[in-house]
Amino acid sequence: MRTVGKLPRHRPLSRTQSSPLPQSPQALQQLVMQQQHQQFLEKQKQQQMQLGKILTKTGELSRQPTTHPEETEEELTEQQEALLGEGALTMPREGSTESESTQEDLEEEEDEEEDEEDCIQVKDEDGESGPDEGADLEESSAGYKKLFADAQQLQPLQVYQAPLSLATVPHQALGRTQSSPAAPGSMKSPTDHPTVVKHLFTTGVVYDTFMLKHQCMCGNTHVHPEHAGRIQSIWSRLQETGLLSKCERIRGRKATLDEIQTVHSEYHTLLYGTSPLNRQKLDSKKLLGPISQKMYAMLPCGGIGVDSDTVWNEMHSSSAVRMAVGCLVELAFKVAAGELKNGFAIIRPPGHHAEESTAMGFCFFNSVAITAKLLQQKLSVGKVLIVDWDIHHGNGTQQAFYDDPSVLYISLHRYDNGNFFPGSGAPEEVGGGPGVGYNVNVAWTGGVDPPIGDVEYLTAFRTVVMPIAHEFSPDVVLVSAGFDAVEGHLSPLGGYSVTARCFGHLTRQLMTLAGGRVVLALEGGHDLTAICDASEACVSALLSVELQPLDEAVLQQKPSINAVATLEKVIEIQSKHWSCVQRFATGLGCSLREAQTGEKEEAETVSAMALLSMGAEQAQAAATQEHSPRPAEEPMEQEPAL
Repeated sequence: MRTVGKLPRHRPLSRTQSSPLPQSPQALQQLVMQQQHQQFLEKQKQQQMQLGKILTKTGELSRQPTTHPEETEEELTEQQEALLGEGALTMPREGSTESESTQEDLEEEEDEEEDEEDCIQVKDEDGESGPDEGADLEESSAGYKKLFADAQQLQPLQVYQAPLSLATVPHQALGRTQSSPAAPGSMKSPTDHPTVVKHLFTTGVVYDTFMLKHQCMCGNTHVHPEHAGRIQSIWSRLQETGLLSKCERIRGRKATLDEIQTVHSEYHTLLYGTSPLNRQKLDSKKLLGPISQKMYAMLPCGGIGVDSDTVWNEMHSSSAVRMAVGCLVELAFKVAAGELKNGFAIIRPPGHHAEESTAMGFCFFNSVAITAKLLQQKLSVGKVLIVDWDIHHGNGTQQAFYDDPSVLYISLHRYDNGNFFPGSGAPEEVGGGPGVGYNVNVAWTGGVDPPIGDVEYLTAFRTVVMPIAHEFSPDVVLVSAGFDAVEGHLSPLGGYSVTARCFGHLTRQLMTLAGGRVVLALEGGHDLTAICDASEACVSALLSVELQPLDEAVLQQKPSINAVATLEKVIEIQSKHWSCVQRFATGLGCSLREAQTGEKEEAETVSAMALLSMGAEQAQAAATQEHSPRPAEEPMEQEPAL
């Protein structure tokens, strides 16, 4: 594992360490070429199918097609463009050469290639595919920045001026859960004024089926726990429980290469954010030689991976990982600007392990870190709190903000003295330079006998997380919401016994910060029942739905000896930077019920002492005034005449 130079290096791990597998460059190069050829054949087949559909449906444009409940706006755009295209084929720009490709050109060509996967792209007379994406994002960011300033008053925003659509044909406002295309007669050109969309001041949810395409060629979900079924299952659970109908569905988008480079290097961004065809147009110096021989490994299942855990699909992964980032950015901007109360991003692949120039642990781009940077750069958000409760330490997020006092990073993770993946996150890692004290690691140690559970996480929140967070007083709270600490995840990918309902209660506590501006982003967790239960509990909390109460046994239970030792060490280290945690050092071994009783008695004692002190001061002042002689020259005060 690559670690940042200012952090202590950790000894190599065994099974949990992501590391390249032995590989044959010739065989690997052949496999990459095979994937590219398969991609070409798929596109040819899809184009032929779309041409057939266009010929049969030319006279049926006025009929509204049926849609799938999970259909997204981007897919609807592709369907509409296919129906309107009438066989138009994509053509390169006039006068353009491969050597003149820029990042903006690559982004536009990436969008075009994705559209070709499902339809034939419509072009205007100049060969352009729609309004300038960068200009739209700048315009949108300026509007969000003004809204964020107004949102400090926490007033619900009733009307939102939507930015120009990034697609060729803008959409009408979509329904809550059912995406349906607009009638052809109501479509407007990109030059028309944007439509006014009413946003409810409620919980926003973002999800896009583009992220389902990131999967290994072998298709075996048992071999690869980070698979598309994770977000599909969560989305279905929110639909089935009726929670989705109470939320507002937010349209996702792909993050731009410039946005990704706020955290990642240009080399890393281009490597994982562009398709193999566009990657060939780049300067070879930017990619440091043949990619297939230096960056990828052959997996035992027959697919390609960045390391033994992190798979890569040459056809679809670049679009999926950029979509995950863009979805979270869109949601967080709306929450920060006051259009939405809070939000939950159902995204994959996860991101908190991704470092500046390293992909690892299922992660390629650090969605939460990028979002925090953009909130500060585009909306002038002052202070951001990142809470990471994934069972694995977010080494990439820690690296991104290790010297930054404007971002407080608090992670609760299984550490076991550096023997649990990724091996980073020791309690002594408190930040560097001006960021000292703004990196807090609740690094559980002692293994899983007994496993860490509800009482330990609730105690950590009571004694460390919430006191420091309140003293920090953030403007926005981002949560790396990994659910692999939920019971049902066995070692080495889990091993703890936190209940799903506990995460709902932790979410409710975080909602007391930043005026309630809290955004959760899905990170890890592979047991489908566990992550669905936890997501349901968290969304219920965000919606202020009454939560299932914690068991009385949990409230009466005392934290384990290992957990108490962990928290004592954290408080000892962090008390040098946060004085608020010192008062909790002596009561760590108490149950939650005992702590509540003790805090109540302490508050009553303080109140009584304050009243007694106030009464004594008043009595002393009255006695002094009564016995003091009145000056002779001072006239007696008379009652005013009526």
